[in-house]
Amino acid sequence: MRLIDHLAARRIYYQRPLPTLPDILLIDVPSQFSGQGLALDRYYPVIVETVAEAHEFEAFLCERRKRLIAPALLDRRPSALLTEDIIFARYSPPAPNWPWLQLCCWPRHYVALALDPEEGFARGAFTIDAFDDAESIGAAEARLLATLGSTEPRLVQPIPAPLGRA
Repeated sequence: MRLIDHLAARRIYYQRPLPTLPDILLIDVPSQFSGQGLALDRYYPVIVETVAEAHEFEAFLCERRKRLIAPALLDRRPSALLTEDIIFARYSPPAPNWPWLQLCCWPRHYVALALDPEEGFARGAFTIDAFDDAESIGAAEARLLATLGSTEPRLVQPIPAPLGRA
Protein backbone atom coordinates (compact mmCIF):
# COMPACT_ATOMS: atom_id res chain seq x y z
CA MET A 1 0.00 0.00 0.00
CA ARG A 2 1.03 3.61 -0.56
CA LEU A 3 0.19 6.64 1.56
CA ILE A 4 -0.65 8.59 -1.59
CA ASP A 5 -3.50 6.14 -2.31
CA HIS A 6 -4.92 5.98 1.22
CA LEU A 7 -3.98 8.37 4.00
CA ALA A 8 -2.85 11.23 1.73
CA ALA A 9 -5.13 10.73 -1.25
CA ARG A 10 -6.75 14.14 -0.75
CA ARG A 11 -4.19 16.90 -0.27
CA ILE A 12 -3.37 20.38 -1.49
CA TYR A 13 -0.43 22.78 -1.42
CA TYR A 14 -0.74 26.21 0.16
CA GLN A 15 1.79 28.58 -1.40
CA ARG A 16 3.98 30.67 0.86
CA PRO A 17 2.81 34.26 1.35
CA LEU A 18 6.45 35.44 1.42
CA PRO A 19 9.51 33.91 -0.28
CA THR A 20 11.19 33.31 3.10
CA LEU A 21 8.27 31.34 4.56
CA PRO A 22 7.51 27.67 3.84
CA ASP A 23 4.80 26.16 1.67
CA ILE A 24 2.33 23.92 3.47
CA LEU A 25 1.02 20.63 2.14
CA LEU A 26 -2.30 19.95 3.85
CA ILE A 27 -3.51 16.36 3.93
CA ASP A 28 -7.23 15.77 4.46
CA VAL A 29 -7.01 12.57 6.50
CA PRO A 30 -9.79 10.01 5.82
CA SER A 31 -12.43 9.84 8.56
CA GLN A 32 -11.32 6.40 9.81
CA PHE A 33 -7.93 7.92 10.78
CA SER A 34 -9.04 11.41 11.82
CA GLY A 35 -9.61 12.80 15.30
CA GLN A 36 -7.98 14.75 18.11
CA GLY A 37 -4.43 15.81 17.49
CA LEU A 38 -5.14 16.82 13.89
CA ALA A 39 -5.97 20.35 12.80
CA LEU A 40 -9.79 20.68 12.89
CA ASP A 41 -9.70 16.95 13.80
CA ARG A 42 -8.98 15.97 10.18
CA TYR A 43 -6.05 17.83 8.60
CA TYR A 44 -2.36 16.93 8.77
CA PRO A 45 -0.14 19.88 7.79
CA VAL A 46 3.33 19.30 6.37
CA ILE A 47 5.75 22.23 6.38
CA VAL A 48 7.78 22.23 3.16
CA GLU A 49 10.67 24.68 2.92
CA THR A 50 12.22 23.81 -0.46
CA VAL A 51 11.30 22.33 -3.83
CA ALA A 52 13.67 19.43 -3.05
CA GLU A 53 11.70 18.70 0.13
CA ALA A 54 8.43 18.75 -1.84
CA HIS A 55 9.84 16.16 -4.25
CA GLU A 56 11.24 14.10 -1.37
CA PHE A 57 7.88 14.14 0.42
CA GLU A 58 5.91 13.16 -2.69
CA ALA A 59 8.33 10.25 -3.21
CA PHE A 60 7.79 9.27 0.45
CA LEU A 61 4.02 9.22 -0.13
CA CYS A 62 4.48 7.02 -3.21
CA GLU A 63 6.67 4.39 -1.50
CA ARG A 64 5.14 0.94 -1.18
CA ARG A 65 4.86 -0.25 2.42
CA LYS A 66 3.23 -3.06 4.34
CA ARG A 67 1.13 -0.79 6.57
CA LEU A 68 0.06 2.80 6.86
CA ILE A 69 2.33 5.11 8.82
CA ALA A 70 2.07 8.75 9.83
CA PRO A 71 3.36 11.08 7.09
CA ALA A 72 5.89 12.55 9.53
CA LEU A 73 8.96 12.57 7.27
CA LEU A 74 9.69 16.29 7.72
CA ASP A 75 8.15 16.91 11.17
CA ARG A 76 11.41 16.70 13.14
CA ARG A 77 13.77 18.03 10.47
CA PRO A 78 15.22 21.34 11.69
CA SER A 79 13.91 24.41 9.95
CA ALA A 80 16.25 26.56 7.89
CA LEU A 81 14.26 29.65 8.90
CA LEU A 82 15.94 31.64 11.64
CA THR A 83 14.10 34.59 13.09
CA GLU A 84 14.41 36.90 16.06
CA ASP A 85 10.79 37.97 15.65
CA ILE A 86 7.61 35.99 16.16
CA ILE A 87 5.85 35.70 12.81
CA PHE A 88 2.12 35.03 12.38
CA ALA A 89 1.44 34.11 8.75
CA ARG A 90 -2.01 33.53 7.28
CA TYR A 91 -2.41 31.12 4.40
CA SER A 92 -5.66 31.50 2.48
CA PRO A 93 -7.39 28.41 1.07
CA PRO A 94 -6.07 27.61 -2.42
CA ALA A 95 -9.42 26.05 -3.41
CA PRO A 96 -13.00 25.99 -2.10
CA ASN A 97 -13.78 23.81 0.94
CA TRP A 98 -10.25 23.95 2.37
CA PRO A 99 -9.45 25.74 5.64
CA TRP A 100 -7.47 28.86 6.40
CA LEU A 101 -4.10 28.18 8.01
CA GLN A 102 -2.12 30.15 10.54
CA LEU A 103 1.58 29.38 10.70
CA CYS A 104 3.48 30.81 13.65
CA CYS A 105 7.27 30.96 13.44
CA TRP A 106 8.91 31.16 16.85
CA PRO A 107 12.44 32.33 17.69
CA ARG A 108 14.62 29.73 19.38
CA HIS A 109 14.48 31.46 22.78
CA TYR A 110 10.66 31.07 22.78
CA VAL A 111 10.86 27.43 21.68
CA ALA A 112 13.30 26.74 24.53
CA LEU A 113 10.65 27.84 27.05
CA ALA A 114 8.28 25.01 26.09
CA LEU A 115 8.04 21.91 28.29
CA ASP A 116 8.40 19.61 25.27
CA PRO A 117 9.72 21.59 22.27
CA GLU A 118 10.00 18.53 20.01
CA GLU A 119 6.33 17.72 20.51
CA GLY A 120 5.05 21.28 20.48
CA PHE A 121 6.94 22.73 17.52
CA ALA A 122 7.10 21.27 14.03
CA ARG A 123 10.61 21.42 12.64
CA GLY A 124 11.73 23.03 15.90
CA ALA A 125 10.23 26.41 15.01
CA PHE A 126 6.58 26.29 13.94
CA THR A 127 3.07 25.90 15.26
CA ILE A 128 0.19 25.63 12.84
CA ASP A 129 -3.58 25.78 13.19
CA ALA A 130 -6.48 25.47 10.76
CA PHE A 131 -9.64 27.59 10.75
CA ASP A 132 -12.95 27.52 8.91
CA ASP A 133 -12.82 31.21 8.00
CA ALA A 134 -10.69 34.37 8.11
CA GLU A 135 -12.66 35.78 11.07
CA SER A 136 -11.72 32.77 13.22
CA ILE A 137 -8.05 33.18 12.38
CA GLY A 138 -8.28 36.85 13.36
CA ALA A 139 -9.80 35.93 16.73
CA ALA A 140 -7.03 33.36 17.33
CA GLU A 141 -4.38 35.97 16.49
CA ALA A 142 -5.97 38.40 18.96
CA ARG A 143 -5.85 35.75 21.72
CA LEU A 144 -2.19 34.99 20.96
CA LEU A 145 -1.32 38.69 20.92
CA ALA A 146 -2.96 39.13 24.32
CA THR A 147 -0.75 36.40 25.82
CA LEU A 148 2.45 37.92 24.39
CA GLY A 149 2.17 41.21 26.26
CA SER A 150 4.52 43.84 24.86
CA THR A 151 6.06 41.53 22.27
CA GLU A 152 5.09 42.61 18.76
CA PRO A 153 4.99 39.76 16.26
CA ARG A 154 5.22 40.31 12.52
CA LEU A 155 1.87 39.67 10.81
CA VAL A 156 1.91 38.30 7.26
CA GLN A 157 -1.35 38.44 5.32
CA PRO A 158 -2.03 36.49 2.12
CA ILE A 159 -1.91 38.40 -1.13
CA PRO A 160 -5.46 38.65 -2.49
CA ALA A 161 -6.01 36.72 -5.69
CA PRO A 162 -7.00 38.76 -8.75
CA LEU A 163 -10.74 38.72 -9.35
CA GLY A 164 -10.71 38.87 -13.14
CA ARG A 165 -8.99 37.17 -16.02
CA ALA A 166 -7.02 38.76 -18.82
